[in-house]
Amino acid sequence: MDNQTDRPHPAAGTPGTTRAPRRTRRVRAAVLATALLTAGAALTACGGAGGTDGGRKASDSGIASLATPSARGATSSAQSSTAAIEAKRPQLRLDSSQEESDRLWDAYWACLQAHGVPMNNARVDRPGKQAPPVDDPKVADQYKAQYHACLSRMPLQPVEERPETNPHYADDHRAYVGCLKSKGMKVHEVFGDDGSPDGWTYDKDVPKDGGGLPSEKIDHDCRLEAFGGKGEN
Repeated sequence: MDNQTDRPHPAAGTPGTTRAPRRTRRVRAAVLATALLTAGAALTACGGAGGTDGGRKASDSGIASLATPSARGATSSAQSSTAAIEAKRPQLRLDSSQEESDRLWDAYWACLQAHGVPMNNARVDRPGKQAPPVDDPKVADQYKAQYHACLSRMPLQPVEERPETNPHYADDHRAYVGCLKSKGMKVHEVFGDDGSPDGWTYDKDVPKDGGGLPSEKIDHDCRLEAFGGKGEN
């Protein structure tokens, strides 16, 4: 996750690839948020089994401990907690300004920093600018509790750019990359292990001088053209 513009940045030492655009990386951050929420819900639900050996054995066996009234109550409580966190998260719009987006993400990152999550200070381009967290899954896993504590401050992606709220997301993402190509960007789509869109990369080596990157205007215009008006509130 960068603290720069919406433009992508080359992946250091990885010829032929690029780190996903900022918004795509933030989609990954949202995926992390979902995983942390799920983990928190699971922990809360498991707490319903109590601290007895019998409760632990029932949980470890994977056999219908959720069938008990106490476990059902714990699951319901966890779901309510998850919904409460989601309801507090700030919502970005497709037409949100760069300033608005930066302000919301900076507030979230400041929360992570206050909770002790390591920051990537090398990404700060001027004094006083909020650093983003270190972009490393191992760090995120190590600081799960701290990330969970700040989830209510993590901005939600525009509904148009979230697969769960846009049934046309894959087609729209394809159109987005196609739009970038039509503007002269020599790029193509890349996909995750499950076949879902996972950003884009260059057709050849990453430009070492930062050239060949789409301007904020090109990226903004292409996102509006491709995703505009197709999300579900």
